Amino acid sequence: MSETMKELLIKQRDSVLNKVLGYTFLVVAVLALPAAILVSPFFIIGIVAGGVASFFVYFRRMSVEYEYTYLDKEIRIDRIYNTNSRKQVDTIDLNKMEILAVKGSDALRGYANRQAAVSDYSAGEDTDETKVYELWYNGKRKIFLSLNDDFMSPIVRFYPQKVKKS
Repeated sequence: MSETMKELLIKQRDSVLNKVLGYTFLVVAVLALPAAILVSPFFIIGIVAGGVASFFVYFRRMSVEYEYTYLDKEIRIDRIYNTNSRKQVDTIDLNKMEILAVKGSDALRGYANRQAAVSDYSAGEDTDETKVYELWYNGKRKIFLSLNDDFMSPIVRFYPQKVKKS
């Protein structure tokens, strides 16, 4: 059994949609408050509820990070919101992995027309330290991960025939 353990923390690119919707709710709530006071005090309850909803729905989830943990031929993925709320979202048994390759590489041409459920746990783009990899899992799923060379080393060591680094 492998005793190799690796951890990697990836910050997801900020979603433009979340920012636009969150700030739109906030601006509408602030601008509607004086109008609600003049029209009817009952509208104030709706405005406050909209402001609270925008806070909980958008602002609490604007900053998303993923923590990958490699242990015993498994990758566990946790989603972290605003550096204070953590939830385990996936566990990948690498024995069921079909291929792991850089997104858009030639090694994935045979998988281009396959239909699969998509899970994106990546940063959204390549950075200086990490590349976005595409992992085909169990014939049914396509998973995107942002991985660096240090995190890839045990995976390459145990599954050299399934990992394509270029």
